Amino acid sequence: MGRIRDRKTLRRSVTMAITAALLASTLGACGGTPHHVAIAEVALDGGPAAEAAPPPPPPPPLYARLGGKEGVAAIVDSFIDDLGADKRLKQAFAKTKGPKLDHFKQMLNDQLCELTGGGCQYTGKIMTDEHAGMKITGAQFDAFVGDFQLALEEKQVAKDDQQQVLDQLNLLKDQIVTAK
Repeated sequence: MGRIRDRKTLRRSVTMAITAALLASTLGACGGTPHHVAIAEVALDGGPAAEAAPPPPPPPPLYARLGGKEGVAAIVDSFIDDLGADKRLKQAFAKTKGPKLDHFKQMLNDQLCELTGGGCQYTGKIMTDEHAGMKITGAQFDAFVGDFQLALEEKQVAKDDQQQVLDQLNLLKDQIVTAK
């Protein structure tokens, strides 16, 4: 063995030797194999095993943070209640009842699921086709989004998550608003 020149290197070598001996005797009692000692030495020596902790798991998708299928359905139901009470939109949605309302709710659920990473596929018409001829104004669209925000607040969705949903809805504005 070569000559050790400084105390820091000497301390590290002694620590590693003691640790290796303890680990070898422990592993020997458990039926372990000597290659385990090398892994422990790398970790004690500040090598790759000791450098970085594993990264934290990614946050769940927005869809999951909204409560998944049940949470999104509850938000949509709350939104429909708010929409029905909104005088600014009452006329625009006056004919949306019965099966039409059920279809609207289903399409909104599917679209929200897709927009928020829930793995669903929205199968309705593209927004420009769906809203063609409806003469929707910017004020009506803003009222719609405002009612949606109210539903998100009622369901106690976190502010950051609310903003992400509203940002997704606002991306559709140019496709929906047709009247100036």
